[in-house]
Formats: sequence, C-alpha cells, structure tokens
Amino acid sequence: TIMSHQNYGLISIDTGYFVPLQRIDVQVSINGLIASVTSELHYVSDKDENTETVFVFPLDLDAAVYEFEAEIDGKTIVAEVQEKSQAKETYQDAVASGYTAVYMSEADNAGDIFRLKLGNLPAKAAARLTLRYVQEVDVSSDKIGTFMLPRALNPRYVPKCSSQNSPSDASFRIHTIQSGVTYCPDFTMNLNAVIAGGTRMVDLTTKWEFDVLAEKMDEMISSSKQLDNGIDFSIVLHYKGFEQPRVVLETGSADKNNPFLSTDVLMVNFSPNFENLENQVPCEFVIIIDCSGSMMGSRMEKAKETLLLILKSLPVNCKFNIIRFGSGFSSLFLESSKYDENSLKVAMQLQKNLQADMGGTEILKPLENVFKNRLSGCHSRQIFLLTDGAVYNVPELVQLVRKQKNTRVFTFGMGDVCSTELIRDVAKAGNGKATFVKDSDRLQSKVMSVLKASIQSGITDVTLTWSLPTGCTAINVPENVPAIFDGEMFILYCIISGNVEESLFGKSSVVLTGHAGDKTLDYKMNFVLGSKKQTDADNLYPIHRLAAKASLTEMEISNVKESLMVSLSSTTNITCKYTAFVGVDKHSKEIVAKGFSVKKQTEKGDYRAYLAKKLVMRKKPTERPSGVEERTQTSTSVMMQLIEIQAFDGSWQLTDNFSKILGNTMEQLRRESPVADIDIWATALAVAFLRKNFLEQREEWEMVEEKALKWLSIKTNDDKDVLQEASKILSSSINDFC
Repeated sequence: TIMSHQNYGLISIDTGYFVPLQRIDVQVSINGLIASVTSELHYVSDKDENTETVFVFPLDLDAAVYEFEAEIDGKTIVAEVQEKSQAKETYQDAVASGYTAVYMSEADNAGDIFRLKLGNLPAKAAARLTLRYVQEVDVSSDKIGTFMLPRALNPRYVPKCSSQNSPSDASFRIHTIQSGVTYCPDFTMNLNAVIAGGTRMVDLTTKWEFDVLAEKMDEMISSSKQLDNGIDFSIVLHYKGFEQPRVVLETGSADKNNPFLSTDVLMVNFSPNFENLENQVPCEFVIIIDCSGSMMGSRMEKAKETLLLILKSLPVNCKFNIIRFGSGFSSLFLESSKYDENSLKVAMQLQKNLQADMGGTEILKPLENVFKNRLSGCHSRQIFLLTDGAVYNVPELVQLVRKQKNTRVFTFGMGDVCSTELIRDVAKAGNGKATFVKDSDRLQSKVMSVLKASIQSGITDVTLTWSLPTGCTAINVPENVPAIFDGEMFILYCIISGNVEESLFGKSSVVLTGHAGDKTLDYKMNFVLGSKKQTDADNLYPIHRLAAKASLTEMEISNVKESLMVSLSSTTNITCKYTAFVGVDKHSKEIVAKGFSVKKQTEKGDYRAYLAKKLVMRKKPTERPSGVEERTQTSTSVMMQLIEIQAFDGSWQLTDNFSKILGNTMEQLRRESPVADIDIWATALAVAFLRKNFLEQREEWEMVEEKALKWLSIKTNDDKDVLQEASKILSSSINDFC
C-alpha cells in the first residue's frame, strides 16, 4: 500500500495498518536562533504476527537529522549514514535474514518528509524511536521567533478511559483519528524546553512565550508540561537586542579523522535596518494564487482578503498581473498591465469572484507563462506565490526560477501540511523569502510585511571579508550569499580551516559589504576565535550540523560530484539525496556494513580535497565575490470595506458607502470639512479612521496609508492639519469599531 505523504506514524508497508502511538517525549533546547530537538516516540503493536513497517515523520525542510536510535523488543539499533544503494542492500539482507533493521532517507521527491523502514517489528512488541535533529528558528521581520511541534503527531481527539471500564492492558485499545495516526487511549505528549537568554515566560494552553535577551545568553530558563491532546503547540520567542550583528563560534571536535566536525564553524546573524534608504526602482508584481480544491473555505477567504490588500497597496508606478492556478491556469491579463484605475477595476472584479475550483496543484506551467514575457524597461519583477499544496517536481521548479534575471520570488505556504521543500527552495532560488502561514495565522499581515520588503532592493552583491589569525581561512556556507532584506534575520555559516596554535587565539572580525540601491553598506562584526566554552548541547555540534545541511543543499543545487556529497554526509551523519540511515541489530548491536569502512575512508579523502580546492580558490586575487546574485470578524470586515473603496492613487471619495462605513452621514461629514476639496477630507478621514480603530492590524494597512499620505502631500500644503482635524471629528462623533 502506497501512503499519502500526509499520513504520519509507524505504518505497515503491506497493509497500511497504523501501529498505535502510546507516548511522545520531546526535549527542545533553543540557543539563540538554533533549536536542538530530541523526540522519543513510543509505539506498541497489537498484532499477533511480525510486521514490516515504515515510520513517516514530518520535519522542517532545513532541519538536520543527525541521529536515530530504535529500541525494539529489548534490542537497540543505532543508525549511521551510508551511501543510499549500499544502505538499501544492508537493510534488505538483514530483513531477509530475519534481523530487525532500520533504513531511513529523505523521500526522493520530498525533502521535508523522512521515511524510516523498520523491518520485522515483532508481534505485540513495543518500539521506542528516538530522533535527534537541529533546525533554525523561524524569525519574522518583527523579531518574533516560532518553534512549532509537528502537528501531525498530536491527535485531534483521543477518547478517555474511566477507571471502571479500562481493560487490564489499555495499551491495546486503540483509536484512529482523522490524520490516519492510531493512538492508545492513554496517549500523552510531554515537552521539556531549555531557552538560553529566556526571561518573562508566559504559559498558555497552546504556546509558551519568552523574551530572549541577547545580553543574557549565558543564562538558561527551563519549563516542562504535558500537552493537551488536539492542540498545535508552539514556543514563541521575542528576540531583544539581536538587531546588531552577532557571531557565534562552535569549536570542532578533537577527532582529527573527521574533516568537517574537527573544524571550527561560525554562525553569523544580524537584522539590518534600511529606514534611511530610498528605493525608487519600478516593479512588476505578479500574484500567483492557488485555486485548487484544497484551498476551499477559510484559506480561500484569507487569500481573497490578502489579494485585496495587495491590490490597494501597489505603488502607482508599477505593473501587475494575477494568475490563478490548479490543474490548469488563467491569467487576468495576457501580460502585466499598467496599474491604473481601469486595470484595478478589472482586478477587483476577479478578486470578488475568486474560488477554489481549479482541481489539482500544477505550479510549473503558470510560472513558465510568467517568465516567457520579458520585463519592460527598468522594471524589477516581484512574484508572490500563495499555495497550500505539495508538488513532486520541486527541482524542476527551482531550476526554472534560478535562471530568471532581475526577478524575485516570494512564497507563502498556507496550512499545516504545506510542503516546506516547495516553499523554501523556490524562494531561495528566486532570491526571495519563504513565509509559512498556519491555519490559525493571519495570512494578510504576513503577506503585507513581505510586500513592503519586496519594494526595497535589499542588500545584494554581498561579500564577507574575514580577519583571522595567521594560518586560518574562511569558507562561507552558502558560498553565494543570498539577498538580505530589511528587518529580516540573516544567517550564514562559515567553516574555519587551518591549524591554529592556542597562543594565536584572540580577537577576529568579519566585514559584510553589499549594495542597497545605489549605496554601499558595510557591517563589521567582532568575535574571539577559540574562546567558546563547550556545553552539553555544543558537544552535539548543532552549528556544524546546520552548516553541513546548508552545504549539502548548495552542493546539490550546484551539481557537485556525488562522492563529495556522500563524504560530507557520512562524516556529519546528515543524510542527503545520495545517502541514508541504516542500522541492523544481530543481538550484538553491530551494524552490518559490507566493505563500507574502505569506501568511507576514500570518500573522506575526497572531501578533504574538496575543502582544499575551495581554500586555493579563495586565495586567488581574481576570486569573484561570494555574492548574489484578535480583532472581531465584524471590525475586520469594516476595515476591509474601507480599503476596498480606496482609489488606485491612494485617495478616497466622500460617498454614501464611505460615510456608512465610518458610521455617519455624508451631509454631516461634508459640513465638518475644513478644506474645499472633499476628496482631501475623505482621504484624511479614512487614514484617521484606520489609525484610531485598527492599530493592531497596522501591518496590513500600512502601505495603504502610505499611498494615501503621498496623495495628500501632493494635494495639500499641510496634510498634518487636515489629518488632525479628521482625528478630532472621529474622536467626538464616530463610534469605535474595536
């Protein structure tokens, strides 16, 4: 039985039977922008015969799994990475011989799903599966980080067993919920978290919230709880003091036979501020919206509101187009049209009639249709892709997007099971930003934040100049540094290569240089090489693992030789497209690995040569830069009604509908006008109304306001006076909509 990738858990390969899940224990350690996670999943079979199973686990695309252990019926299996075909042979031979074995790799067409084959699970046996991985914390432009527990592992509903009707062996009474996973009735999910620099904890049913202070990263705060069934739990981190550039050094292991883990690795992160930069580059905006059947309901309603906000926020000197897609696609215009009163009217009609009625999810064709039209003049193309789906041709999409010049692609993954591989890889290839929107989030505010960033050029042509002790050389990961956008948290890794005596440890620095528009920017970051103390978390080398994951991703995109990727993958225990985890228990906890030690040693030599080649290239004077290319529903609807009637140039007209939205009559508002031009007065009232009643949603209407203020500044010598008068009128005579 072939399973849908949306089914998770421990599942029979032959019958599709779900082995009941009894308990999950999750340990999360968050240090700055990195989360180290250990998940223990306890299963118990209620079958009377042996079952060959597959374990399907959802992970963030950028998560780096580096350890897997299975304890089955008293036997322990520890998996290690091997070349994929060899790992399959090892696993198949073990299963055929009656041994318990595991085999795990990234799914061939979905890098955000891990499948682990668990051979010969004995009848009535218990299995404890332990997975360790690291990932970057997802940080928004407002410096709020979110770590989400995989939703698919916590049941929507589990029936309670009272003491009088509980059987003696309650573990074998099971219940299957809508996601396909089967749970024991006494299922529990336990969470323990340790947060570096964490203060002011807020403990809620669905989340923990912490302030994370950059100056207190040596202090730890911990918390534990048993999670309620049926909730999506997250850890929300309010980062404070992380705006300035920071460098974190993770020293390498003492094992010099490991060419990667024995090196020192740096993590560079900062969040730039471009408030003083003016960017006047005209843009072409293409909004591509998923109208497949799965978008039906609240997701489509969010998409419609979001499209309305985008249309009303577009700058007046731009071009735009809207493309709907599903099994096929449909464009509003044959090619992007100038943004004016007529084109906006046509677009608004489409927005009102938008429906989830176009079948499946085929993204390649609409993108090809966009790219076949050449950009006009000096326009820069900005693509917004909104989808809740998963596709199986992500590499093809990535290659298509990467070929485009003067184009950025911003992706939005909607819903709780959207493919992170699709969203992340396409945005990365398009020098854009990937944004994930859970079903409980407001899509509108997230899209508008990105729209604001897209109008700016960001920092491009980024280079890093390192000042290190004699004998050290730096290799950036990724080598081609992506564009950096205003307010976003930028993360880069760097491999420090070379033998440095302890006497040479000391102050080092890196200067980041790039272009924002026609200006050159420089940021200097200081750090101390070799001074970092090791902690328990450090001994697992989380920064090394993430750097290896990022390096493997770049190597795959660049079509680097397979043997080099296998070498790096096996030395760091991070799987890639050519490798897999494999483990076999023969009652002696030994891994079967036919001839693997010789092959592995050869590949280590290959990777050392690869590093050496990089270092030689970096020493050449002609080296090219490593650069790039809760408000109520009623009040929210009032806000959207007001935005809907704004003109394309940013102004409003004093009409009956306008007056009704503001809760007054047109005659009274006209009498109160301090200016002769009633459109000026209406526009000032609209701005004041938004400021007064919808401050919490400012991110959604901020660009609408900016257009209005620009229009007012052209039409009147002192727009502040008319805005003040509008605010007075609203305060005295118009009801709040809060």
